Amino acid sequence: MLSPVERRYTTFAVALGSSLAPFMVAGLFVAIPAVGEEFAADPVILGWIPTAFFLAAAMFLIPFGRNADIYGGKRIFSLGLAVYFIAALAAALAPTAPILIGARFLAGVGAAMVFATSFALLGLILPEDERGAALGINIAASFGGFALGFLAGGLLAYYSTWRALFLVPPPVALLSAGIIRRHLRGECALSRGTRPDLFGIALSTTTILLLMVGLSLLPAVQGAAALAAGLASLGTFIVHETKTADPLLDIRTLLRNRPLALANAAVLVYSTAGSAYVYLFSLYFQYVREFDARLAGSIFLVTSLVTASLVGYTGRLSDRISPHLVAMAGAAMTIAGFAALSFIGPATPVAVPVLALVLIVVGIAFFQPPVYTLVIGAAERAMYGVASGLVETMRLLGMTASMAVAIVAFALNFGGMAITEETVPLLLTSLQALFSIYFCLSVASLLVIWLAGRAA
Repeated sequence: MLSPVERRYTTFAVALGSSLAPFMVAGLFVAIPAVGEEFAADPVILGWIPTAFFLAAAMFLIPFGRNADIYGGKRIFSLGLAVYFIAALAAALAPTAPILIGARFLAGVGAAMVFATSFALLGLILPEDERGAALGINIAASFGGFALGFLAGGLLAYYSTWRALFLVPPPVALLSAGIIRRHLRGECALSRGTRPDLFGIALSTTTILLLMVGLSLLPAVQGAAALAAGLASLGTFIVHETKTADPLLDIRTLLRNRPLALANAAVLVYSTAGSAYVYLFSLYFQYVREFDARLAGSIFLVTSLVTASLVGYTGRLSDRISPHLVAMAGAAMTIAGFAALSFIGPATPVAVPVLALVLIVVGIAFFQPPVYTLVIGAAERAMYGVASGLVETMRLLGMTASMAVAIVAFALNFGGMAITEETVPLLLTSLQALFSIYFCLSVASLLVIWLAGRAA
């Protein structure tokens, strides 16, 4: 057992590592217009910068979680920090948009390593009476990373350069890795000796890649072909996982557990509806309303603090009343937010999009903790780790799909043109269409979470 000092240091190091990905994601969302100006990139290329990160994280989260059980959580977590270091430097020095996209994909791989192991490490090294506080610190660090990222992205894009954003993670990653190496003795590998399901890993990553890339290429023939190939790969994965002795994901248990399956479906649909909003609002505020990066970053900073201040309350609320009712209230607020955005224009009073943004972020705060409670409540105790990894994968898949939908809309409207003063009307048309699509998806998420509540 680690000493109290070693436990505190390790908790701090894990929290540092968990804050890095949110920091970079939030900062880059605000700085997206500055990136577009430097590379003369159209909205499709800009959309791939965050999408590449979400795609990689979704592809590799469960595989790295499983490998952490086999080879050790400390090893995978530390390797993730090293990948962060390299990816951040590559992004800071990227000479072209495609190289920046590649650097963000690499950062997503590192994020999968960190996401898959951070909660597990804290759960394994801490006594039961300290775990809740440590997990709370870790979640707070993630929200803190978002808040600081919004602030830094706005200030650096305005006063300096968006590239400076990526000079922050390397020293933080080094500090976290150094603390882990010095104060976390031994290794956490509960499934040591088990063979990794290499074929299952290959199938799962291929399936996610084909489905998400195919979605982003629609309505082109290549997109339909990639989607068809992805569905075939998914079928092969399901068959393989039901027959192998050491599956990457226990499909049979999941198929038998209807409440767990529906709760994860709700996360997927809701994340698809509500995850691209920061990217879209960043474009709207800076191109349509002509806010500078400082003001846009400040608005996102305030809304992220609103979310952070509410998640603790909504988590406690879902302990007192049915979690699915709280989650449904969150989905309803998100629906109201997107409904208000469906007809926005350059002359719309600025209070309307700001109020809609507040409704969306408050909806997220009301939706996420209760639906995670539903997932854990529907899982058997022996499946807590798998359920946790699965719901996080559904969230990341939804984020990737949300951005893919935006990419399709921009591709159809812009046809490769960059965002300029002349093409702002096309941007506004795209935003109106996307907000309407996300409104419909939010309604669908409300229905799915209702079904999950009935099945629980």
